[in-house]
Amino acid sequence: MSGDAGAPPFWAEDPDGAAGEYVLGTLDAAERAAFARALERDAALRAAVAAWEARLAPLAAAAPAVAPDPRVWAAVEARIAGRPEAGEGGDIGGARILRLERGLRRWRLAAGAAAALAAGLALWIAAGPRPAGETAQYLAVVDRGGGLPALIVRVDLAGGSVQVRSLAAETPPDHSLELWYVGAGAAPRSLGLVGAAEGRLTLPAALRTGLEGASLAVSVEPKGGSPTGAPTGPVVYSGKLVRE
Repeated sequence: MSGDAGAPPFWAEDPDGAAGEYVLGTLDAAERAAFARALERDAALRAAVAAWEARLAPLAAAAPAVAPDPRVWAAVEARIAGRPEAGEGGDIGGARILRLERGLRRWRLAAGAAAALAAGLALWIAAGPRPAGETAQYLAVVDRGGGLPALIVRVDLAGGSVQVRSLAAETPPDHSLELWYVGAGAAPRSLGLVGAAEGRLTLPAALRTGLEGASLAVSVEPKGGSPTGAPTGPVVYSGKLVRE
């Protein structure tokens, strides 16, 4: 595609997506070589690659390499390779193939990112750093109705700490995300603001007797947190606390 005379490079339609594929390693050898050459002269592409590397670095450090079954890609590539030439299928057929190939790229990118996120999440839950005191620890996967996890929260009653790992939480501009403890029949209690990475909050002394049946929620608040001590904005993420 990028080698056809007069044809735009494959990344022209979606440079950010192509940069993501480059970082994830889903480009084929010819595409990767062409993209690498373009990086030498295109500052915008270099910036997109750097952004993807920063976005995926925390997961890449923990996730093991997982390759799809070679038969899957062999079947996909064999079907693409069987497309009609220009004289056989016309411009319409060629355009359709290009759209399919772009769709395949986006699917590869989404699948690769989701696999990296899932692997990183599994490793962090199973072997991630734990606060001192292995007794009375609780874990919550905080998300939006079954979507990608926004936060992983580990609560250590003995140490009085709340360890928060942000994965896909999105903070609206000029606002803050605030984490709330929601006990059965009780008003929500703030645990603190959620940052863009891993952080640690203090568990209020009144909550250290047990968290059975409780859940966590995240609301959108004015910059700096709720001015009232109670949630004032929409609740965007939630999750149930379970004992480890």
